[in-house]
Amino acid sequence: MSSTPDCSAVERLHAALDGADAVLIGAGAGLSTAAGFTYSGERFTRYFADFAAVYGFGDMYSGGFYPYPTPEEFWAYWSRYILVNRYMDPPGTAYSDLLALVRDKDWFVLTTNVDHCFQKAGFDRQRLFYTQGDYGLFQCSQPCCAETWDNEAAVRAMVEQ
Repeated sequence: MSSTPDCSAVERLHAALDGADAVLIGAGAGLSTAAGFTYSGERFTRYFADFAAVYGFGDMYSGGFYPYPTPEEFWAYWSRYILVNRYMDPPGTAYSDLLALVRDKDWFVLTTNVDHCFQKAGFDRQRLFYTQGDYGLFQCSQPCCAETWDNEAAVRAMVEQ
């Protein structure tokens, strides 16, 4: 089976987009993976080899569920994870390519992605719904309010310690 898309399928997609009054984009982890945000392999080794050596997990996702013995170790991992997966840019162009396809349409995005790649690529924040939140926001651990807070300064400070 070829990894190259069937030309007729691509042509049908372009025709459907050209004729659409509006476009609803549903996106998940595969889009970020296509953009280069992989959670294992070389990217994991580059940023998390020290954690892998101490705790024995082999990918970023597993590290997020590890039962760290202290809050300091938990936040040492999570602050770096957030920095790498929210504040660094993806190496690929999947998001900007998608925006180019729908830029002149009435579009809306429904996504489970929490990495902010849509906004980094230029998608209007008012047309995005992140069903699982955003790594760039903190909220109360108790359900005391609906407010969220930007976490970039705090994350960067934790990573530098």
